Amino acid sequence: MLRKPHGMPVLLVLAVILLLSGCAADPGVGLRDESGDNAAAATALLEEAVARREAIVNTSTEIVWSETFTPGETYTGTAYYVSNQGDDGNDGLSPETAWATLARVNQASLAYGDAVFFERGGVWRNTTVETKEGVTYSAYGEGAKPRICASPENGGDSTLWSLWWEGENGEKIWLYHRDMPDCGAIVLNEEIVAQKVLGYWSGKEFLHYIGPANWTPDEFDLEEQLSQAPFDVTTELTENLTFFSKADSTLPDTLPVFLTGWEWDGLTPVGELYFRCDEGNPGELYGNIEFQTQCPLFDYVADDCVLDNLFIGFAGDGVVTVGEGDGVTIQNCEVGWVGGIVGIYNTGNASTGYGAGIQRLAGGMGGGNHGTRFQNNYVHHMYHAGGGIETFEEQGFESGSVYGVQFVGNLFYQCASGLTFFNWDEEPNPERKFVDCIYEDNWVLFTGLEDWMDQSYSPAFSHEGGPNLQEGCAIRNNVFFVARSAIVYIQEYVEEYFPDFEGNTYVQYADIPLIHSDSENLDMDYYDPQAAMEVLGDESGTVILLNEDIWSNRLE
Repeated sequence: MLRKPHGMPVLLVLAVILLLSGCAADPGVGLRDESGDNAAAATALLEEAVARREAIVNTSTEIVWSETFTPGETYTGTAYYVSNQGDDGNDGLSPETAWATLARVNQASLAYGDAVFFERGGVWRNTTVETKEGVTYSAYGEGAKPRICASPENGGDSTLWSLWWEGENGEKIWLYHRDMPDCGAIVLNEEIVAQKVLGYWSGKEFLHYIGPANWTPDEFDLEEQLSQAPFDVTTELTENLTFFSKADSTLPDTLPVFLTGWEWDGLTPVGELYFRCDEGNPGELYGNIEFQTQCPLFDYVADDCVLDNLFIGFAGDGVVTVGEGDGVTIQNCEVGWVGGIVGIYNTGNASTGYGAGIQRLAGGMGGGNHGTRFQNNYVHHMYHAGGGIETFEEQGFESGSVYGVQFVGNLFYQCASGLTFFNWDEEPNPERKFVDCIYEDNWVLFTGLEDWMDQSYSPAFSHEGGPNLQEGCAIRNNVFFVARSAIVYIQEYVEEYFPDFEGNTYVQYADIPLIHSDSENLDMDYYDPQAAMEVLGDESGTVILLNEDIWSNRLE
């Protein structure tokens, strides 16, 4: 799909803005006169998004003790404190006697209604938080949200890097001081993402990889791939700020190789990390270098848990999975810099849910469950979906349906895809449906518009899978602001099962579709605002079509 160039001026000419209340459009549809200052209207939306982001990042902790447990507002049991200056030998009952590590938190006999408060400004690394039913995990003190990171360490130290190779034209490749697990991306000062260069594991060695990260089985030629030359770091890292993660220590000699998912053997390979940085030692140039490595930070969150005011990220795979937890609340969190690890070296015909060849993974928040509420979170730089719900045969409770999941007031920024609504069933099954699930007042901005993402399709909202049988589900009052592909993707359209779209704002480049469909009963692409709103049934929606790039596809 078309990608807009960076660096265009902010003073833009907007092509068409929706359906005017005075014209032949359906009554009630929001509109703007083409002669108005449309560039200012689009810019105002971005300014509001920046303000919302800052408000989420700086949200204070407001959870207090009470005799009544209200998730996200109160706790009823004992409060425990965790600090980088603490000691696991302490009782954890006050900031002065805080524990120190996540391991100590996981060992604690936490009871329903208890709360664990992490000191703001602290960092905890490379440990899964084993959540307990009905426990709140939040922050105390002043300053930045406490950080729960998969990245094993900060590489912003010159002593951690050694010059491994220097080319005739000033190319410099640096070797990290220790073996690392497969790294999906390297984040430099939380501003720049170093690009990963993939190799293909043959069963004996890494080979030059001939394809993109997400080939489908019918496009993958294993014989051609296995005939490629061995991977040569000095010739493969052709660009500055690229790297190769040679994590091969436990890779088997047979294909396919599963590194995540239900077929995974649980062994995480490690190996050398090579980083091309022509300007000099990375540890001197960047004070903060984080590695997106595999560690499920909050994996299968327990029933009635609350995650509040935490930073969760720098991980190679999904970080907040509510696969089976009922009544979970995730609020006021920042979830960022996730993805890019290799999920599978496939042959093209293995029985797996992943793509063939190499599948690179990551997701933000989601799962199939009941009553989970994601509210007021800032989710950004996800290699895959920012958030969503899904259900399929092997997942769910009782009937297998998903009830009452809500995404409210979140901001999703530069995720490879935005929000998903995904039922894997090919035929409608009343025992597996979405009931009263809501996406409301969310902002989804610049989907797929980041250099390190190479997902094949990057919509702001995805209606995927089969017909997605549902009752009472709505997508309303959201702002979908620019996607590399269509704003809305519809895999299979059945009008009687389609969720309600109401009052959303859709901002898109005029030469990229508002809707892309793979359904037999819909046209493939919809560019016309009125036709798109008729498909979605969003009579009160607003569409803004842009002719040029705005803010360089970034929030300032």
